[in-house]
Amino acid sequence: MQTNKQSLCTLETQPFGLIDGDSATLWTLSNSNGMKVSVMDFGAIITSIVIPDRDGNSVECVLGFDNAEDYASNSYRANNPHLGAVIGRHAGRISHAKAKLNQEWIQLSPNQGEHHMHGGFCGFDQKWWTVHTTHTDDECASITLQLFSADGEEGYPGNLNVQVCYTLTANNELNVDFSAETDRDTLINLTQHSYFNLALRENTVSEHQLWLLPMEVIDTDADMMPTGEVSKAPAALDFHSARPIGNSVIDTAYILPPHSNQSIVASISAPDTGLSMAVKTDAPVMVVYNAQHLTKQPIPQRKALQPFAAICFEPQGYTDAANQPAFPNNILRAGTTYKQHISYIFSRNPIQPICS
Repeated sequence: MQTNKQSLCTLETQPFGLIDGDSATLWTLSNSNGMKVSVMDFGAIITSIVIPDRDGNSVECVLGFDNAEDYASNSYRANNPHLGAVIGRHAGRISHAKAKLNQEWIQLSPNQGEHHMHGGFCGFDQKWWTVHTTHTDDECASITLQLFSADGEEGYPGNLNVQVCYTLTANNELNVDFSAETDRDTLINLTQHSYFNLALRENTVSEHQLWLLPMEVIDTDADMMPTGEVSKAPAALDFHSARPIGNSVIDTAYILPPHSNQSIVASISAPDTGLSMAVKTDAPVMVVYNAQHLTKQPIPQRKALQPFAAICFEPQGYTDAANQPAFPNNILRAGTTYKQHISYIFSRNPIQPICS
């Protein structure tokens, strides 16, 4: 194991196992508060986020595995919940795997029935990323990974160069910064797909308190495809007043209010540990998903995978924007740069959102 111990925030690297015969590497960012964030170079996957709770217990805050092989097993790939991965080129569903770009139709890979989902059969979660830069000082530790996506992959036009920078600060903030450039106009909609559970031992998040700033959602049909309409969140999906998640079923694209990029847009807290997490982002939409389709799987020394075991906060662009004229598009023009920021803020104390 290699370690940088020259600053209060550190970065360690170690072997993590094999995926399809290739060696995976795990990078662990740490701060002086005892918080650790581990990232694998396959899928740019966040495999672990550990933070001490108010009683000093080390709490694993995301679902994941402790070796690379489990991320590549046949059973995992058959259901592929995208644990902790970067999703691309395009998060979410695209209707009938077709999209209009510059007045022409492009055919994408139909990996969810007749539709396209989370970038296709082999999205960015199934790609090897390479380390571009690392950095440590007293304020933060960071790692930037990069990926080249060739013209035509999964049907997308343009050679695309993508980077994701994970930064752990001394204040227990995990910042995720995406950037991308293309040589042809293309579609892009990146997000981070970690599954959060802040409890010490609870196998579901039903007792977690959830608060959401947005009050509007994208309407969907029976196939979870957007209808092009936006409406006020129904009572079952309205968390503008914090309450336990309970038996709610959430798989919903919430519209974030304009100019909310400096505001907390979501927060959760676990009653047994006192841990809280808040989300900030400059994305226009945030998909919230409490894992009702997660296939049951016990994991030694970690929380089991099972329905409702965790909750995802996936800031991104509008779902199926290419087929919904009323939605802002997710087009990246050649010669321009795509950027998106997400911040996951952890605390041992309640996080009080400021509502206007």
